[in-house]
Amino acid sequence: MKSTITEQQAHDKVEKYIQDALEALPAAAELKLFTRNRSECTDPTDNGPQGRFEISATYEVVGLDSERFPEHFTAIIQWWESHAFKVLTDSRPTIQYLFARNTGDAFDMSIKANSLGKLYLGATSPCVWPNGTPEPQALEAPAAAPPEPESEPAPARKPRRAPVDDDDFDRTDWTDGGTSF
Repeated sequence: MKSTITEQQAHDKVEKYIQDALEALPAAAELKLFTRNRSECTDPTDNGPQGRFEISATYEVVGLDSERFPEHFTAIIQWWESHAFKVLTDSRPTIQYLFARNTGDAFDMSIKANSLGKLYLGATSPCVWPNGTPEPQALEAPAAAPPEPESEPAPARKPRRAPVDDDDFDRTDWTDGGTSF
């Protein structure tokens, strides 16, 4: 139950990592916001309590020739390596996708190109408390509740979209809002 940076600090750092990495690409490259998310850490990697969030953003990188995407991937890898990121997933040449984690602060970054000639650059924070400190309800140990009588299960709700786990992340087509392919 350690303190973290705040959500706002995580948002600012996500944006800064993306803006800074963009400098590794040719001057013609521009960012066009694709998604910005605040997701509850329901299965945090550190087995910590609920009530924390991951902050993420993904941008389409426009203004670049898709024939030169392999060079741009190399430039991003070089930028990552010089800024304490370690490449954890490299799906090339089958899928143009890279995923890296910063060894100092655990922020993640990814770059993905698709068959439509689009390039995406994103960053995600580790799990953070909204205000940087554990929420009071997370500090309280859950009281043991008496068992509830069994009842008929509620009808299953259809999720807005299929969950994407780490194994499927590199096979997600981000051009259509995240539908797996």
